[in-house]
Amino acid sequence: MRFALLLPAVLALSACALPAPPPPNPARIDLLADRLTVHFTDGSRCSADIAAAPAGRLAGCAVAMDYSVTLRRQIHIPAAEGLIEPYATVRLTRPSDGRVFDWVTPEGGERHRPVNYGHQPG
Repeated sequence: MRFALLLPAVLALSACALPAPPPPNPARIDLLADRLTVHFTDGSRCSADIAAAPAGRLAGCAVAMDYSVTLRRQIHIPAAEGLIEPYATVRLTRPSDGRVFDWVTPEGGERHRPVNYGHQPG
């Protein structure tokens, strides 16, 4: 009888002791001449207007993420800026733990995409 009364209390206390799940990582990016979209491992996504600010913090994300986009070469085909990925380097930094995620665009196709697990600066 005592066991039946103590079991819910023990389960509730053990649930409080579990560590928090890790924050979602950026899984992939979409980059156009004026917009960066980051897709996270939890299915969420955030965007930034890189024409207005090529560096800053992604707005409206569940996890705070700083971004920096350095365009190496623009697309100079009329009306294609919204369709073709420019040549750029993109760096995402998660301020909570300092983890850095780097991309180079264009990526070169599905088979040539390296897995980007992020790294600690240093």
